[in-house]
Amino acid sequence: MFCVIQKIQKKKPNEYGAHKELKVQVNNWSFGNGKPNIHYTYTYSDERFERPIMDAYKISIHHSYREEGKVKKKQWSICTVDYYDLAESWYGDFIVSRTLRKKLDEMGIDEDTLHEIISAKIDPLVENIQAEFEQTEEYKTRQKHDKITTIYAAQKIQFESEYGSDTYNYCYDVFGELRNPEYLEQLKEDKKANDEYINRSKEESYKRFEEHFNNNNGRSYLTASSSNYSEDEKKVLHEIYRMASKKFHPDVSGDDGSKMKLLTKLKEQWEL
Repeated sequence: MFCVIQKIQKKKPNEYGAHKELKVQVNNWSFGNGKPNIHYTYTYSDERFERPIMDAYKISIHHSYREEGKVKKKQWSICTVDYYDLAESWYGDFIVSRTLRKKLDEMGIDEDTLHEIISAKIDPLVENIQAEFEQTEEYKTRQKHDKITTIYAAQKIQFESEYGSDTYNYCYDVFGELRNPEYLEQLKEDKKANDEYINRSKEESYKRFEEHFNNNNGRSYLTASSSNYSEDEKKVLHEIYRMASKKFHPDVSGDDGSKMKLLTKLKEQWEL
């Protein structure tokens, strides 16, 4: 059993060459969410590279055998892949899966064996085609575009991890050019104010904890009417509880457990 690859000529050229240009797309909209009306994404030009090579490759499996003293042959057509698809993709993506199972049963092999047989024959051809294609202007342009969009995606993730989701495209375009410096400054100011609020909340929560913990004589730490901590403050208090419980646990501190009981009471009253 062996693989045969037959070069054939297509009747029509491949029309799906890479786009020649990567462009900034300017969207003008308003959602009333406090963000600017101008939003920058990217698109590609309608003009594509021509693909003049009309070669395609028909992949089939052949099997020769003897029956009643005569040599007989069987063959199974696997798929047909054109030049540019072999340059850019795996031939297996063009196999029709709904008919493959029947062909494998007729051949008496599994899918892994099929690909081993085909790969031994097609890999040198694919290497040559890819080497040729990588010298074309189309390939070089697509690589350039892929690099730009990959950097764009990484910068967007980094930026939005700091300033919030759906913010990068209001400031920068796909090429990393700053388009809205005013909005960027607003984001920076908002972040600074938020960071200061969080730090202030932490400091105040730590201060209140220290005061009450040091002065508490067994009375309730908080009354129902004063239990009005924000979620951010509760996160800080949870951290305080965790650190204090490690320090005052009887197995660690060696005391009678009174401090740990107080911490447990505080946790309940903090509603953690």
